[in-house]
Formats: sequence, structure tokens, C-alpha cells
Amino acid sequence: MTGIEQEETLISDGLSLMNAVERVLGRRYSEKTPRWADLGFPVIDRGSYAIFPLAVVRTPRNGDSGGTSDMRHGLRRSCVHFFGGDDFHAEMELDPEEGYGRKLVDAGALVTGPPWECLWCIKRFAVVLVHSVDQPRTLETLALHIVPMDWIRYQPLNSGTKREASRYRRVIREREAADVVWSWPLSAPDE
Repeated sequence: MTGIEQEETLISDGLSLMNAVERVLGRRYSEKTPRWADLGFPVIDRGSYAIFPLAVVRTPRNGDSGGTSDMRHGLRRSCVHFFGGDDFHAEMELDPEEGYGRKLVDAGALVTGPPWECLWCIKRFAVVLVHSVDQPRTLETLALHIVPMDWIRYQPLNSGTKREASRYRRVIREREAADVVWSWPLSAPDE
């Protein structure tokens, strides 16, 4: 392979980012959505949710993915160890056939086998490790998506009420309007 085929851009350290996210989101009684940029990492700030890019790798000419696999598996192992997962912790599954999982798959996210590779819950947010390949199959990306927990698993407070039905419709509208696509380098805020 030539240098251009192996070109890789490491954007952020995923484990450091997870520690910062847990520190900010894990505070007791923390109900406000944080200012994502205050975490100190490159971020696509979309208000109620954020995408933290971790790496961009140019795919080989044959279009196969796998350039981020070492980083992805290393981060997954570390996060399972520190933040939960495996058979005995509170790691959740993300269904690639519906909801936010379907939205990610439609945007090019790769499902590497059941269950979805990583999904952690921190208070009222879900953190998802997303591995994607763009449409022309030239770039492979790795990012942490931090989204409201309701987008993943909606739990009504008083099921059957008009208020809960309205809340559920709002959650669905917000999730469907979410933009999960990003590119590197990030564009300037005024662009």
C-alpha cells in the first residue's frame, strides 16, 4: 500500500473522552445538557446531542473497511472494563433495524455483529461507539455519539396519558430529525 491508502487521522483519544463524559454527565442531579465543547475535545455540537470524532481512515482501493479495527476493539475492551459491558454489567444493545440504530445504519454505520458494538448509559444519555464508511467507500470513520437516552429506550412516566403520548411523539420527531453524518476536518462555525 502507498502512504495515501494508509492515511489515518487520529482526532481524539476515546478513553480520555469517555472519562470526561462520565465526569460531566455522571454528576448527581445533573439535568442540564452540558456545553459539549467544554469537554475539551473536537465535537460536532448539535445541541441536545453531540458527535465526538475519534478517527478517519482512508479505505483501501478494494473498498474493504477495517482500518479502525484495532482502535475500535481496544477502545471497546477498555470501555467495557471501566464503564461496563460483557455479561455482567449494564451495557445495552442498540437495534440496527429500528430507531437510532436504523438511522445510523442508513447513514453508513457498520454493524459488526450482534449486539451493537458499544452502548453505555450515563444518567439520561446514551454513548454509542459508531464505525461508519461513507457512500463512495473512500473514508472510514470512528466516533462516539452522545444522545438522549429516550432516543434509544423510551420509558414512559405515566403510560397511556395524553402527556406521555405527546412526549413520545416529540422524542420520535427529535430522533428522526437528528443528523448523524459528519466529516473531517470540521467546518468553521460560520460556514
